[in-house]
Amino acid sequence: MMNVHQFKIFTLVFMLCFLGIITKSSAQLFFSKKASLKYKSINLDTAQNTITLHYDLKGPSNRLYITRLYYSSNNGNGFKGPLRSVSGDAGDSIAVGDNKKIVWTFVKDNPYFTGKNIIFKIEATEKPKIAKGGPKNALKSLMFPGLGDYKVRNGYHYEWIPTATFVMLGAGIFFRFNADKLYQDYEDRLPNSENDYNALFNRAQTRNILSQGLLMAGAALWIGDIVGVYLRGKKNQKKFAPKKDKKKEDETANLELKRGMRLLPTKVVPSINTQIGYSQLSFIWKF
Repeated sequence: MMNVHQFKIFTLVFMLCFLGIITKSSAQLFFSKKASLKYKSINLDTAQNTITLHYDLKGPSNRLYITRLYYSSNNGNGFKGPLRSVSGDAGDSIAVGDNKKIVWTFVKDNPYFTGKNIIFKIEATEKPKIAKGGPKNALKSLMFPGLGDYKVRNGYHYEWIPTATFVMLGAGIFFRFNADKLYQDYEDRLPNSENDYNALFNRAQTRNILSQGLLMAGAALWIGDIVGVYLRGKKNQKKFAPKKDKKKEDETANLELKRGMRLLPTKVVPSINTQIGYSQLSFIWKF
């Protein structure tokens, strides 16, 4: 049985842990690894007119990166690129890992490339996550809090949801058993003095109230996560569901009504993606 001093220490530690795990910064601190690019080697193949750059891309395993290759011939004051005639681990969905390589066929991009005073640079930009999960992922959060969030939300860190939920539920159960123990001691009239006897009842009552509050908070967080995943899934379903092209339907209808008439081609408006990556990193070396 904890005394008053032990109870205060436990409560303080619990509150600090709880406040820590629900902040985004602490989630990044405990669950993320910093991305980095590491140079390994560079090789020139004069027969194939290629330059191969070897590197390691380290970071969280669930991230993808957009990698681009550039070069400078003026001591790094300006870079040309991104280079197009590249192959290997260069593109829009490069996973982290060791022994990556980019092969540049330099004669295709620059027939007059000499390789003198050249500085290469590889840039890796984190590719934004686009979650498209539907409302059925609420069942995953029903089985385990926070699990469905990975499918319907664009973030990577929802570990705080099950942590906070189970901490509160576990603490609630702990205080419930402790309250029952204190109340049983009260029923058995273990204290000798009347003051200790009344204090025992008050402590049992306090622990019982605290237990109920923690259990309700944990249950509310779990239920709230299920509802939140369902609503976000419905939003994703509406956003990413195939939409009927009304203009195309109208043109088809007009075509049926005006057989034999030549329709003008539909004007195509380019779609520009303004989303950029969350982070960017690069390294350079002289060739």
